[in-house]
Amino acid sequence: MRLSSFTLILALLPAFVAAQYDVPSAPFSLVVLSDNSTLNGTLLYACHEGAAIEGLCVGGTHDPAYNTYTHNTSSNAGEVNETLGAPGYLIWVLPGGTFNESEALSLNVNPISNVALPLFWPGTEDSTSVAFDSNGLLNIQGYFDDRVVPIVGSTSYVAYYRWYVCSTYYEGYTYQTLAWALGEFPPENPTCQSVSVKQVFL
Repeated sequence: MRLSSFTLILALLPAFVAAQYDVPSAPFSLVVLSDNSTLNGTLLYACHEGAAIEGLCVGGTHDPAYNTYTHNTSSNAGEVNETLGAPGYLIWVLPGGTFNESEALSLNVNPISNVALPLFWPGTEDSTSVAFDSNGLLNIQGYFDDRVVPIVGSTSYVAYYRWYVCSTYYEGYTYQTLAWALGEFPPENPTCQSVSVKQVFL
């Protein structure tokens, strides 16, 4: 009996996980906001970083297939902080000859760098939850601070905006892409420039 119950739980788990972020937004583009006039107002588009793997490159294409996204939030989220925004998955759809593959954004961490690379991968496994605040700005939220002793937890989330545009390298590809700084200190990559990322509905 235990085995069959466990088997049932395993069978239902993928559906449960997939349903957590089951409400797609209207389509939108992602626009870079920066003090650098060359970057300010440019679009982020999905650029090839490997087999069915895409980064978020700056400028270069206005093809809607490569710069249109949705944000999938949860129908079971309960009370949401409208100022910080509802967490969910940032989704881009990979167009294929005979298929369309939904890919969710996740942060690829290099253990010897404090710069993480946002990448789209097929499916939602290991995806990073992100949100758009009341001003449409992309953030990642957390609820504890490990910079102090003892570690301070909170009953509410805090939004972080550690986005940069940097010259990045992944699997042989070098681009100017969106990046995320791990921690509060500036990125060690000297090419990084601080930016905000704004959701602009189509």
